[in-house]
Amino acid sequence: MMVQITTLSQSSSVPNTFFRQDSDTAHLALILPGLNYTCDMPLLYYATQIMLEAGADVVQVKYDYTRTRSVSAAFALTERFGKLKEDVISVAQIALQQRSYKHLTVIGKSLGTLAIPHLLEADLSLRPQTCVYLTPILNELVPKRDLIQTCPRNLFVIGTSDRYYDPGSISHMISPQADNFMIIDGVNHSLEYPEDSLHSLEVLDKVIRGMQNFLME
Repeated sequence: MMVQITTLSQSSSVPNTFFRQDSDTAHLALILPGLNYTCDMPLLYYATQIMLEAGADVVQVKYDYTRTRSVSAAFALTERFGKLKEDVISVAQIALQQRSYKHLTVIGKSLGTLAIPHLLEADLSLRPQTCVYLTPILNELVPKRDLIQTCPRNLFVIGTSDRYYDPGSISHMISPQADNFMIIDGVNHSLEYPEDSLHSLEVLDKVIRGMQNFLME
């Protein structure tokens, strides 16, 4: 596997890393991080590796809204999240110009999961066909259920100790076969057991294998 690592220069206002396969590919993956969970952290690092090993080009979108400063903390949050739609659509549009892609996969973590519906309703040359929601902010996503279900393939991964875990919300989003959710007992919003590194590594292994099986189906 030979990959060129560069950036999408046309989108300099939104930091990103573009992993371009040396060989031709029709598959593009977008990686959307959380507010405090970067693309270099374990879940998204390995998600990137899975997609590269599958032969896809990968764009890691590296927005950083933690640097936004305002007198009012509430206003700052609105300001940060208000840019999310604009930023991810901008990067997606430029990324899709790099080749004649036929399949678009989107993998979001936490805040990044809120960006996925924006991509589903955007006027893009290619709509997402596979979406992975890592630690989704379920209360924000439930009202967009119908839009989310326009994506042919969805996978949600969440722990029962995540502050956004809510059985009521899951009941609205889960498929009749219950095969679109991976629910892990006892792990937090980072899909980890606090102060238990070895068991956290086992969870990471389980999640990455689960994602790989889902993405390679």
